[in-house]
Amino acid sequence: MDVLTNLRDDSLKRMVDAVSELIAAAERIKHEEENIRRFSIQMISVKELLINLEQSQQQQQQQQPGGGGGGGGKFALGSAVSLLRRMEDAVNTARETIDWYNSKGSFVRFVFCSSVFSKLTQCSKQIADALRLLPITQISPALHDKAKLDAIIHSLDSIVFSIEANAEAIHSRLDMYVAAEKNGRIRQPMIQKLADINNPRPAAACGIGSPIMESPEEEEVQFGDLNQTLNILCSVDEIVNLSIFCLSCPLTLKIMEDPACVSCNHSYERKAIEEYFRGGEKLCLVCKKEMSSTEGKLDLKPNSALRSIILEWKQNRTSIQALENAKKKLSDASARLIISINNNVEPSMNINAALEDLLSPMMDIPDCISEATNGSCKLIPNLAALLKKKTAGVNITAVLQCLLLIARFSDGNKEIIGRRGVIQCLLNQCRMNEAAAVEILLELSKDDRVAQKIIETNTSIATLVSILHNPEPQFAENARAVLKNLSTDVKSTIMMAVCGYLDPFLDLFNSEGISEETRAFMAGELAQMHLTETAASSLENELFIIHLSVMLSNSLPASKLASLGCIKRLISSNRSRTWILSNGHTIPSGLLCFLRDTSIEQRWKQDALEILISLIDLSQPSEQQTNPSLERLYSHNSIQDLIEQIKSSTDQDDRVLLLQLLLAMVQKSSTAQDCLISNQNAVSSLYFVLRTADDNSKVRLHALKLIYHIAASTPDLDAPLPPHPAKERALRSIIAILTESHIDEEISMVAGIISHLPRSDKAINAMLQSSAVLRAIHLQISRLNNSNELLENALGALLRCIDQSTTEFQMQLVGNLEQAIVQILTTSSPLSRQRAAMILAHLNRRTPGLSTSPDSSFHFRRHSWPFQSSTKCALHESSCSLQRVMCLVKIRAVRPLVCMIDSMNPAASEAALTALLTLFEPGATETLLNAASSIIVDSQVAAPILKVLEKRPLPRVEKAAFELFQKIYKHPGITWEQLEKFKAILPYLLNGDNEQKKNVTMLIKELF
Repeated sequence: MDVLTNLRDDSLKRMVDAVSELIAAAERIKHEEENIRRFSIQMISVKELLINLEQSQQQQQQQQPGGGGGGGGKFALGSAVSLLRRMEDAVNTARETIDWYNSKGSFVRFVFCSSVFSKLTQCSKQIADALRLLPITQISPALHDKAKLDAIIHSLDSIVFSIEANAEAIHSRLDMYVAAEKNGRIRQPMIQKLADINNPRPAAACGIGSPIMESPEEEEVQFGDLNQTLNILCSVDEIVNLSIFCLSCPLTLKIMEDPACVSCNHSYERKAIEEYFRGGEKLCLVCKKEMSSTEGKLDLKPNSALRSIILEWKQNRTSIQALENAKKKLSDASARLIISINNNVEPSMNINAALEDLLSPMMDIPDCISEATNGSCKLIPNLAALLKKKTAGVNITAVLQCLLLIARFSDGNKEIIGRRGVIQCLLNQCRMNEAAAVEILLELSKDDRVAQKIIETNTSIATLVSILHNPEPQFAENARAVLKNLSTDVKSTIMMAVCGYLDPFLDLFNSEGISEETRAFMAGELAQMHLTETAASSLENELFIIHLSVMLSNSLPASKLASLGCIKRLISSNRSRTWILSNGHTIPSGLLCFLRDTSIEQRWKQDALEILISLIDLSQPSEQQTNPSLERLYSHNSIQDLIEQIKSSTDQDDRVLLLQLLLAMVQKSSTAQDCLISNQNAVSSLYFVLRTADDNSKVRLHALKLIYHIAASTPDLDAPLPPHPAKERALRSIIAILTESHIDEEISMVAGIISHLPRSDKAINAMLQSSAVLRAIHLQISRLNNSNELLENALGALLRCIDQSTTEFQMQLVGNLEQAIVQILTTSSPLSRQRAAMILAHLNRRTPGLSTSPDSSFHFRRHSWPFQSSTKCALHESSCSLQRVMCLVKIRAVRPLVCMIDSMNPAASEAALTALLTLFEPGATETLLNAASSIIVDSQVAAPILKVLEKRPLPRVEKAAFELFQKIYKHPGITWEQLEKFKAILPYLLNGDNEQKKNVTMLIKELF
């Protein structure tokens, strides 16, 4: 009995203490939790009851010191101890629940209020049941306040009713919290899900603790988007705390190890719910629905999905703890770095150690960086200071790695880095090939405001562009990525283009959203740039060329001029000029349209002409057939339009460029040349320009070049002349230039035009046989220091005048030129030698109409041949001077002509052979023929003739060489070896014309 009494007293004392702690915990609950406050008040009443019971028991023990208790027996004492222990357990459970509830924020209280109230309801019920059964009158007969005891029990019962009645109000408060949640778009659905998990409604959303699948095939609970649920649970501290209790058993309030679902689909720790059920509880603690059972055993289903979430959550909690540790390490290392920087004793060693300590957590757990680099940490300023000071021995690579990790994993710190003067230091490190420096710039450039700071930093663009050519591919690629991030506007792309990097410029220029004004501005800026060959090659972009072509025909003047300037800049590069010609099919025709625009200033038109000339000079003749734009340029209408512009233009430079353009076109295209020749208006316009141009002007020079090129390039056709009466005016203009100009180039081209004038036109022949023409031609041939072209054209003009002139005129024309012509045969160009030989062939022929009066002709010839000796001509004797304008033997031209036979120029060889054949005059006596053969053979003519025949030359050269050897082969000076070689060649000469075949056949019969 004493033992039971002591146990009862001890239980009573502990019960009073537990209720006191419960009351203290409940008093800390905020005022608005009315149910808990009511529960606390009732616990005060219970405490008072127990205290009275304890005091009454003590008084009884004092009155009966030897006794063991009041009037209760052993049964009453044992029952009281058991009931008091049950009350103590219920009170402790209620206190723990309220302590937990008190430690949480308002959101967690809202979510778990139903579970907490259910716990308190259960505790209240257990306390009330114990009070009903407690034999108070037997324990303490002095305590007879039965009405007070009944009131306490009734109040405890009413708490349960109040909690159940307020369930919907709690839901409403939770809904209000969800609606007010700041990051509702991210967390609101999960908050609502958690609310439904804790207080399931008929249409509760699936989630942790939500209803499982009703299908009998499904034995385990399925959940939607559980990973998202877990991530959101761990996103903020309060949600982390919340997640603990979402994964906790409603009975044990601990994280579940083996979660299982009852019939209402709420999850519990398997052992806890089974013990709860065995204790006689049939209702779910959460929803108050009856839990189904089979043969007295609770029906449970494993919740494998929840178990997986719990395992993952534990792993995440480990990560969170590691993150917190990393933050602390980073903060400590930052503090040590500051101390090391300020410490003058071996600063670099301490700094490097601190840097290594910084890198370790940052590299292991990058998430720690954003938290540990806040303003109070002052890590970024100190790293920036290290980078700028360049303290000897400090590991700059480690500093850069720290800044790189901060920039990469902490967006909020990018602008701070940009404000600390780090950008210029990073650029300096880039020049030293520090790869980490470029990586930092790449991360920083992802922030628009920091990117602008990079752009504004001196030499930033130039430095990054220079890195593009770095042999390290990744280094160059990172620099390219930085430049791409920086190319956000027109200004930055132009800066990159100036530095030679044109890709961003082209991307923006070719984009669809850009305005014509902006495109014109960009083109104008590009036109002012000095581009390298490599940079210019970047502009070989078809879309870019198309835009430039469109801009040429734009109504906006600035757009036209900018496009023209761009094209001009492009063609300064040989490679780009070639590419434009091959791919920019619209450029030439666009420039033609540009020339027709009367609102454009002359200087811009001149630029357009220069561009066209450059493109045509580079083109190939075949391209006019394959390039549509060039085909339009070479059309009849385009050429006629250019001619009209030449004729109507008053600007000398314009006319010069237009003439240069036409010359370039006819040099490249026979179509353009034929168009000019066949167009009488075009020819008349050219001679009109020639006649009206100022003396010694560039316009006259280029007009002459054009006419001369047309005449010289069509040897089978006569030089073009305008119809009568413009023809006479044109000839007078040509003759005036020949006789009055002091410019060798002009004289040469006029002489060349004269050499191609029609030979059958009597009016032309009459105008050419003037003394002024004779003097001009005579002067140019006698000046042996002239250029090859001038001498060639002067000889051509002389040959033209000799061809259709009288013998008297010929004698005047060639007077005193014999020595000059002979010298030309040995020292001048092949064409000059050819023409000189043709002149000699013409003048060496016998002229029957020449005066036979020795006295009259001697006077003229005496002035004509200053080197004439008193001896007779070895071939013609006294008849030489009477019958020939010029004698080959007399002027000693035979040997130079023999030397010309083996010339590399077939035409010169033919001319020399033809001139030598004139020594064998038709109808000459045998004596005269033998004398001619002797003169030729003595000049060693056999060897070069045979050499020419062995080469199988052109038919005309072969025929002349055969004829000459046929005339001399009988001469004794021809050796046996030479004759045998000639006999061996004869069969090959049977392929000639009929006359040659006949002569060869006869000679073969004779020699064989």
